[in-house]
Amino acid sequence: MTTLLRKKEKELNLFMDITSLMNSTRDSGRVKNKAVEAATELLDAEACSLLLVDSSTGEIFFETSVGEISDKLKSVRLDKGQGIVGWVAEYGESVVTNNVVSDKRFFDGVDESSGFNTRHLISVPVKFKDKLVGVLQAVNKNNGTFGYDDEEILNTVANQLAITMENDELYKNAITDNLTGLYHQKYFKSRLEEEIGRARKHKHALNVVLIDIDFFKNVNDRHGHLAGDRVLEGVAEILKNNTSSSDISARYGGEEFALILPHISHKNAIDVCERLRKAVETSNFNGVEITVSIGLGHFDRKYSRSNPAELIEITDRALYRAKDRGRNRIETVAPDAVA
Repeated sequence: MTTLLRKKEKELNLFMDITSLMNSTRDSGRVKNKAVEAATELLDAEACSLLLVDSSTGEIFFETSVGEISDKLKSVRLDKGQGIVGWVAEYGESVVTNNVVSDKRFFDGVDESSGFNTRHLISVPVKFKDKLVGVLQAVNKNNGTFGYDDEEILNTVANQLAITMENDELYKNAITDNLTGLYHQKYFKSRLEEEIGRARKHKHALNVVLIDIDFFKNVNDRHGHLAGDRVLEGVAEILKNNTSSSDISARYGGEEFALILPHISHKNAIDVCERLRKAVETSNFNGVEITVSIGLGHFDRKYSRSNPAELIEITDRALYRAKDRGRNRIETVAPDAVA
């Protein structure tokens, strides 16, 4: 087999590996890592990175990197249009340069902060639905310089990444609430069933929280539905900022929110609820002040007969107790009530 045929076979196998991974997992992070690793290998590059565009600021940041300095790139953010990567992100066109110091678009600030020495660089846009979402970049070819074939390979990988991100976006839209960005009720119930199964298997505690905005109808009546939406968005942001990555937050319906707090004790779950309650009480939502009532249900490994419907029911019972006892408070169900 000739060298060219071996190279083509290697390309095909790596592309098939990426496609297979895309079809077998919802973990877009794994696909991104695999794609960037494949690009690094196929281009015989010293380093390779996927950079994404922050939709709120326009800044460009390193999402996934392969190479010795990958850890140092995590905190680097480039302004819109800054450097060759910024130019590619702004104009949506590829750039191949084998002498970066002669390119006026090159920004050496990344090298200065990372201790890297960029000589050759190839950057291609990552787009889906005609929208640029990022840039795929390879740096310093180990043997020789970058050429047309390298650009074609990198574009192919970029297209696969675009499909991954589009699928990720579609899936995210399918399971999240449009207004708050939290999961919706159907997905929450599905995850609760999974988490109860894990709690049984690994014998750890599990907590469910239901949160209701007090007198929310009055907010809409006095300030309008747009103000009500801002309140819902604000409460959702508080949930995001005051829970851990292993917790699951959802908009349960109307002005009600729900949380799954796995792995923590009943007491620690109460502490989380109190932190959330205080954060809402002390916030001002564009001139509107509110409070919340919170119900907490606890699943202990001893109570193996519990199921999602039962746990939600007792948590709902605790929530209504909080409302009946004056609102802006937390009520919880004793662990033995789950049996």
